[in-house]
Amino acid sequence: MNFDPFAQMTKAFEQWQKMTEESIQRASAFYAEVEKLEAKGVERSTVAIDEVSVNFKETLAYGTQLGAEWRKLSLEALKNASAAFTPAAPTKTTV
Repeated sequence: MNFDPFAQMTKAFEQWQKMTEESIQRASAFYAEVEKLEAKGVERSTVAIDEVSVNFKETLAYGTQLGAEWRKLSLEALKNASAAFTPAAPTKTTV
């Protein structure tokens, strides 16, 4: 019987190489899926940022409009209040 210790070592190395290649393939597949999910996440984040930007601009415009209306109403109220305390000019009566 001929016993070759290097034959066992060669088989073990071949098995190790096969397991390593399979592991690399699984890791590559995993990273490909991660890349797809990351792209979807970036796309969704971009859409959300755009929506927030639009909402913020609308809020600014609405705040500006409310400020203008408030100034208009307060000026009108001030004019009405001062008119209430202003004596009326005497009217001329004809005899």
